[in-house]
Amino acid sequence: MKILIVEDEKLLADSLKTLLESKGFDVETVYDGISGAEYAELGVYDLLILDVMMPGSVRARRCGVPILMLTARSSLEDRVEGLNAGADYYLTKPFDTRELLACINALLRRQGAEGNELSYGNTALDLSSGTL
Repeated sequence: MKILIVEDEKLLADSLKTLLESKGFDVETVYDGISGAEYAELGVYDLLILDVMMPGSVRARRCGVPILMLTARSSLEDRVEGLNAGADYYLTKPFDTRELLACINALLRRQGAEGNELSYGNTALDLSSGTL
């Protein structure tokens, strides 16, 4: 399974990449929305994890890949806007890695993909400190 992470916080993006690669995913990271949209258009990904509000632009290009919004914007209005713009799931920071992995597995399962058996413990990703 191939995942694209679009996240402007390089440390977080690289931590997510390391985590997901340890679970058997093939992961690419980009650090800005413009590059992220260009990569997403390639159509080679099974899942997009986006921090920036670009799901609408991705959806406008007829991209049917599942989108997981991963953002610090947590108000009800932000969540509704993100989902209405095309995100399939909206996860707010900080989050627990167990929930992140469960979301990824659920989104991939909905696409008919056989999700990897994700084994995870109680490790939490603390985004306030930028460390796992």
